[in-house]
Amino acid sequence: MKAWAVSAFLLTLPYLPANLAAQENSSADFNRIYSSDLADLAETARLAAPELPAAKSYAVNYSLHGQLSRLGNRVVFNTADGRVFELKISDKLAKRFDGRQVEIYAKAEQAEALGQLTAVKIADYKPLAGEVSIPPYRSESRPAHLTGDSGSALTVENVRWSHDPASASNFDWATAVVRPDLVKNVYFIKKPFEPEWIAAHSFYVFTFEDGGLTDAAGNKSSALVLSIEAYLREGQEYSLQEGLKDKFGIVWQLSTWENYSARTAQLDKQRLIPYPLILEHAQKAALVRESLAQASVNREGEFYNTITNNCTNNLVILLNGVLPEKQRVPLWTIPSLIYNLNATMPVWVPPYLQKKGLLGPELPVLDGTSYPSYILP
Repeated sequence: MKAWAVSAFLLTLPYLPANLAAQENSSADFNRIYSSDLADLAETARLAAPELPAAKSYAVNYSLHGQLSRLGNRVVFNTADGRVFELKISDKLAKRFDGRQVEIYAKAEQAEALGQLTAVKIADYKPLAGEVSIPPYRSESRPAHLTGDSGSALTVENVRWSHDPASASNFDWATAVVRPDLVKNVYFIKKPFEPEWIAAHSFYVFTFEDGGLTDAAGNKSSALVLSIEAYLREGQEYSLQEGLKDKFGIVWQLSTWENYSARTAQLDKQRLIPYPLILEHAQKAALVRESLAQASVNREGEFYNTITNNCTNNLVILLNGVLPEKQRVPLWTIPSLIYNLNATMPVWVPPYLQKKGLLGPELPVLDGTSYPSYILP
């Protein structure tokens, strides 16, 4: 077995018990925090397997509260912020909680398939008096909001446009107009961090012809960054291990290339390693559109996960959406058990995509020595 394959397999070992432990802890927390009227928790919180649909590969976890309603043969879950999900749940529990405010722990197949959730745990929702207020999210992150589509142009709010290079917290947020048909190239970019043999961040960069990316004032940018990140609150720090514990939210962050590259070189003191995606122009334009659509999905209550819902596997999911079936990347090695690390780990995805003919060779590195003269080809 090749060394990288051994490493990939070993990486899954801490994930599996960590995931199981997280579920056990979640169950304990559920009992402690919510209603005391849970004497039959075994029945209400852990759903009867024979009544559930056939098992699938679930990658995205949710913790939500809202109202459950039975509508004929369907079960609908409405959240306070206006989202509506179809809920997979046993008929017995659907009848029991019909019309009630509940807290659910649920799963979705993957990040762009959130219309239907499968419930894992459920109980009445009774917030404690004097609950601790949640710290605000860090200032560098804001969920995007797609506000318009004229056919040739998309309008999206909350694009991180620029920042004060002397400050890590001052940003200029913009409403941007993006013209997908003016896309030039798409890059998969790797941003290594310690330990570099296993750890890195990755994101997409879309470059445009003149006028392809502008703000409301008509200012132009050369490229748009889509970076899918743990949505951290003030005082939180991300780590690979903590990312396995349903601890962080998730944000699909949009920013300009000028903003992201400046932050990397000047503040983060890190480097960026680009690889060009090999796609037809129509595929590039479709990828721009789908990226903006998914960046605008309301993901409150969704958990970032180091393996199954992270910065990289969601890029692969987006890529799969513009590829013919025979070229798509399989997401699971063993469905529901072991995720395909060639689809989720930034250090393995580039060589894997290169073998499939989807990614070009590594390009020159952007770092403190090449910034600000560095230009993507």
